[in-house]
Formats: sequence, structure tokens, C-alpha cells
Amino acid sequence: MYTDVVFAKDISATAITGKDAWNRPTPQPITISVELRTDFHQASITDNLKYSLNYAVITRNITEFMKANEHRNFKSLGSIAEAVGEISLDERKGGGHSVEVFVKSNKSEIRADSVEYSLQRNTLGCPNKLDIFKVNKLRLLTIIGVFTFERLQKQIVDIDLEFQINDNSNLFFHKIINDIVTYVEASNFKTVEALVSKIGQLTFQKYDKGIESIKATVTKPNAFSHIEGVGVSSYMTATSFKDAKPLTFTDHSTNSSFNMPVEDLSPTNYEGPHTAFIAFGSNTGNQVENIQRALDLLESYDIKIESTSSLYISKPMYYLDQADFYNGVIKVTFQDISPKELLFKLKEIEYHHIKRVKDFDNGPRSIDLDIILYDDIEMNEPDLVIPHKALLERTFVLQPLCELLPPDQNHPISAEPFHNHLQQLLANSPDSNLQESSQLLQIIPVPRIKDSENLLKFDQVTNKHQTLIMGILNMTPDSFSDAGKYFNQSVDATLTNAEQLAEEGAHIIDIGGVSTRPGSVEPTEEEEIRRVLHITKAIRASSNPKLANILISIDTYRSNVAEKCLEAGADIINDISMGKFDERIFEVVAKYGCPYIMNHTRGTPQTMSKLTKYESNTNDDIIEFVIDPIAGHQELSLKPEVRNLLNGVSRELSMQMFKAFAKGVRKWQIIVDPGVGFAKDVKQNLALIRHASFFKKYSVQINERISDTFVKHKYLSFNGMSVLVGTSRKRFLGTITGKEIPNERVFSTGATVSTCIEQNTDIVRVHDVKEMKDVVVTSDALYRDIINS
Repeated sequence: MYTDVVFAKDISATAITGKDAWNRPTPQPITISVELRTDFHQASITDNLKYSLNYAVITRNITEFMKANEHRNFKSLGSIAEAVGEISLDERKGGGHSVEVFVKSNKSEIRADSVEYSLQRNTLGCPNKLDIFKVNKLRLLTIIGVFTFERLQKQIVDIDLEFQINDNSNLFFHKIINDIVTYVEASNFKTVEALVSKIGQLTFQKYDKGIESIKATVTKPNAFSHIEGVGVSSYMTATSFKDAKPLTFTDHSTNSSFNMPVEDLSPTNYEGPHTAFIAFGSNTGNQVENIQRALDLLESYDIKIESTSSLYISKPMYYLDQADFYNGVIKVTFQDISPKELLFKLKEIEYHHIKRVKDFDNGPRSIDLDIILYDDIEMNEPDLVIPHKALLERTFVLQPLCELLPPDQNHPISAEPFHNHLQQLLANSPDSNLQESSQLLQIIPVPRIKDSENLLKFDQVTNKHQTLIMGILNMTPDSFSDAGKYFNQSVDATLTNAEQLAEEGAHIIDIGGVSTRPGSVEPTEEEEIRRVLHITKAIRASSNPKLANILISIDTYRSNVAEKCLEAGADIINDISMGKFDERIFEVVAKYGCPYIMNHTRGTPQTMSKLTKYESNTNDDIIEFVIDPIAGHQELSLKPEVRNLLNGVSRELSMQMFKAFAKGVRKWQIIVDPGVGFAKDVKQNLALIRHASFFKKYSVQINERISDTFVKHKYLSFNGMSVLVGTSRKRFLGTITGKEIPNERVFSTGATVSTCIEQNTDIVRVHDVKEMKDVVVTSDALYRDIINS
């Protein structure tokens, strides 16, 4: 056997080792040491490192591995030790044949000085020693001693534990330590000998598989003033307790979830205006309908919904064997309602109105309404904790909440910005025992179709979703690109065209009855209805299931046209005016709960080409941010003219969104379109495409001065909203390429579509579906690692 050792001691790293002392899967500082047995006799004679193992290479390999897996939940120190052992034995990377690995954490167990896992592995075919898990100086309080004065109060005992392990697959040492702590601190002993024995008996009684032996050392540090401590140590196996009477043990830990310490600082008088944030969730029945009904009922209690987050699909948490949830957060305002009264109203909505049935905690529910924040108060009572105690461990609450709070707003207990907490949560994988995945899918509900068949689902954090294609069907005589190709043709002929779009790969068909090219003249409302209504009905009545079930978008800015088409089976309203030409369209969109594409523009088709100057924001009551959920608050290095353009377009969109919200439109209905070609010149159009991801990051806070003493704060974030971009065949491409005929701009359109996908655009609006389908799937493969076989 080799007698020489090459070692690396206390390599610093950060890793998720399972749940920490607060039951959260958060990164912890650890140290890793390795000792590799070898024979470096030849290296010492020749003074040549090639005959030994290079500790610098081994250290680098371990450090790089840990850095690359910083956010992976290893679940235990043992798993880390196994991984480091494999690296250290990889001869291709300079490893050896026999290694001992020591992984130590000073922070993951709050009641002990440190915990450590060690193992030995080799590639020589020799038997390995048993793995060892150590707990160093577990400091507890218990009654121990034979003298009367020792029975009157608890005293400190220090416990050191060394477990020899033959199978660590089902051993969770936080649980074992917690059991020992709970038992010892709830019991009393006359002798340390009895205490040591009971620790061993408890361990083997509860964990008879996996642990070969345990060495327990108990020290009484304060027994005598003139010495460091006294105590005993014992080596025990399961056979040590084969005839022992089982211990009676009750686990008094009642809540496995993280709970912020909250001092009750709530006022006693709740007269006047208040603001609260309420989280909602549903995973039974018609979830969207349940949520919408709950929000309507809230307003019947004189609770005004100021704003909503996007809507998300999340995996269940705590109890995993149930359906996925629909989640979001709303901001509400009200008068003279205390937190307890608000809670009562929420429970009345849940159980009386929507008939929620609660079989057990964290189980399936038709609707769940939780108070997350109420003004800036802190409250801790048995039935109500504010801020909500589980807020910081749930992406399905924290992510939508951060859409409603500016980046500088702090959690009242942690004194850290909510957005920082979200960054930390998104960076870490969840404990798989608590939740299969913390990833969220944004969904835009389509009332006509089942949510399981709804294509409007997007991963707005990692953007690993397919790009959707909207195919254009212009029913106008003066379209800029196809010059009346479909105008006044028979219904059958138009259906054939629509069917072709579907077969070529369109997910959505956008039907337009008004040309919006610069300088165009709008038809009458009656004429527009004549152009689009009949084809909407015909598509829905088609005998081709693929066509009959396709998503239909109506390209209109008129509320009456929108309403008639929605009643006829349309799904989406695509408004190039962002509500400026007919504000009643917001009421229609709210009434039907449909997706609404809000396209940025200025002026009218006759005047927009002259309105291309975008100024910087000079209003001190409008504060703009750029926020990425993972990267946080950002400062983008952009040319002033580009920054003014992106902020200006977003600011004008946001002002229209606030108007839409006031009419009952929910944030989850809105799809953002920055309006390429609408009141932008060539360079501005290119800037919009080049920075399309900006329209998922813009946020704005508006300070409305209601009076000299009261300022109302409104906040809107584009985080969580989908983005659509339409560049197809547009004039600026002709200017760049010299192609005057629009249908010759297919390749240049493809270039812009690919760039949009690289910029995380969710939907692209195109004329040439067949050609753009190839561009989309290739760009999805390049930028999103999505390959459809």
C-alpha cells in the first residue's frame, strides 16, 4: 500500500448542502480537504513532479467543479465528498488511485461548531473504510447531575458525535441532530453516562439502517471552575441496545417552513386608507375562473384592486402529489379595514363564496388568498403573520410580488430589498422534498380553450420556450405588403389561405381589416366588420380541426369590431393604437378576459412618420428602472438616443397600461409590442430589434401628488409580460436592402426574426410563415437550446 501522501487542505468553496438550520436550501461556506496516497519516491530522487501528483492541478479541478455547481443542491456533505472523490481519482485529470476526502461546514448546523463528512475511495480494488460523519461541539441545555442544586436548572453540555456509515442514501443528518437536540433538551439525567447511552439508543432506535456505529462524547464544561471540562465517551452499535426498552420520543417541531422572527408592531387603530398585497393560488376546477371570481368578490367588499402581477403556473410545494397551481399577487387598497378583518373577508370569499374544501394543509384548493404585506406593519399572531412567513421561500409568491414593488423596497424584517431575495431564490435549486421545481411558467389565459391546450405559456426567467409564430391574413385592399391579396375573395378561398398558414406552422392567425401603413385612410367601422367577421366565423366553423382550433387574433383598434369578433370566436385583440384611438377597447378586453397586444405608436397613420423624436424623461415624479429578475437592477450603457427611444416607447406604453388597469384589464392579459415601423425611423427600428429584451425589463414608478400632504405611488414592471415583435416586410428593410417590393424582403425579415429570438421575443408576426418557420426553429435551437425532432 502507498505510504506517501499528497494533500490539499481546507479548499474554500460554497455549496448547497441540503437545508440549512432555518430549513432553507441556501449556499453555505464549506472547506474541502483531500489526502491522496501515492509513491513519490522517484519524484524525490529526480526532483521531477511528473513522478508524483500535482496538488495544484487537483486543487484547481476541485475548485472549478464547486464553482460550476455553486447553485446545485447536493443535499448533503456526503454527496459533495463523493463528487470530490471521483474528481480526485480521475487519472485523466491528474488524479491518483487512493483518496481520503474531508468536507467540513461551520455554518450549516447552527447549534454545533461544525459538521464534517469524510470518506475513503480507491481504484485499486481494496475495501474502503466506512464513511464518517462528525458533529463537533453540539452545545445543548439539559438537567444533568445528582446534586439537588443541579436539578434546579439546566446547564450546558457539549456533545461530539462520530457516526460510522454503511449507507448514507436515506440519512438526513439535520434530522438526526434535531432529534437528539429535542430529546436531550426535553429530558433530564443524573449521569453523563446515561446521557451518552440514551443518545446512542435514540439514534439506533430511529435510524437502524445506514449507521454502523456511533461514538458519542459528552462534556460538562462548567462542572468545575478549575478545569476545562469533564465527561465521558462511548462507542456504541445497534447490538448495544438489543434488549433495551424503547425510548418514548415525541418530535415537537411543528413547522418545517422558514419563519422570519416577527415582533408585533401593528397599530391598534386602523381608520383611514391602507394598502395590502395579497397572493392567490388555485389548482382545482377552472383555475382562471376561480381567480377572476375571487378578485371580483374582493371588489364587492370595497377592496380596490390597484394592480396585478402576471399569472404563473407553478409546481406544488410541500405536498407534491397534486396538480400544478396558478399563482399571482395583487395590490389592493381600502379604507378602515384591519388585518384581521381583511383576513376574515378573504376566508369568507374562499369558503363561503367559492366553496373551498380544505382536506389538509398545503393540499389542493379551488382558491387560496394570503395576506403578504399590509402597509409596513409587522404582526405575529397564531392565525396571521405579516409579512407572510413563507414569502421568502416561494418563487410563486416572491416573483409576482416583485412585479408590484420597486427595487429599493425592503422586506421589513430582513431589511434587504425584496428583489435581492428573489435573485437569491432564483439562483438556488429547491429542496426536491419540498418542491419538484421552482421554475414558473407565465400563462396568458385564453377563455375559449382549455389551459392544457393553451400555447401562450412562457418561461420569462430563462426563456427556454419555443417562439410562437403569428401569421398575417390581411383582409384589406391597401395593405402595404400584399396589396389586397385576400380582399374580396370568396370565403372558401380565404379559408384555404388561412389553412395554409396553419399547415405551414402558424400558431396564431392575425386577421386585419384596416391597413395601418403610413398615410393610409381608415374604412368605416361597418366596412371593417364586414371584412373580418365572416372569416372569423368561418375559421371557427372549419371542418379542419387544426384550423378550427387555431388562435385567432383580430388586428383592430375599434372596440365594437373587437367585441363582435370575440363573440364570434376570436381569441386575441391586436391593437396598433395601444388604446389611444378608442379607449372603450379596454372595457371590452376586460369584459372578455382576452389576451391584448398593446402596440406602441404615436399620432395616426397619416402623421406617425413625423413623430420620431424621443426625449429623455424630465419629470421628477416619473422614476424609471431596468430590472432583470436574475441580475437585479441594471444600469445599461447605451447611447443617449437609444436610451431615450427605449425608455420613451416603454414609458408611453406604461401610461396606457395604467389606463387599461383602471378599466379592469389584468396585467396577465397584456402582450407588449414595441411597434417597429410605427413612429420610428430606420435606426430606431433597428435599435428596437437589437434591444427587444429591454421590453421585459422596463419598470416605472409614478408619484401622483393627490394633495400637498399625500402622494400616491404607482408602480409597473414589464417583468413577466410577453413580447411580440412584427418586422415582416416592413419599409425600413426595403430602405436597408434596396428591395422596393415588400414580398422580396423575406431574407431581411428572417435576419430580424432571428435577432428578435436572440433578444427573448416570445411571438413574431410574419407574412411568410413557411420560410420564417425555418428561421424560428433554427434560432430557437441556437439561442434557446430547443430542438424539435
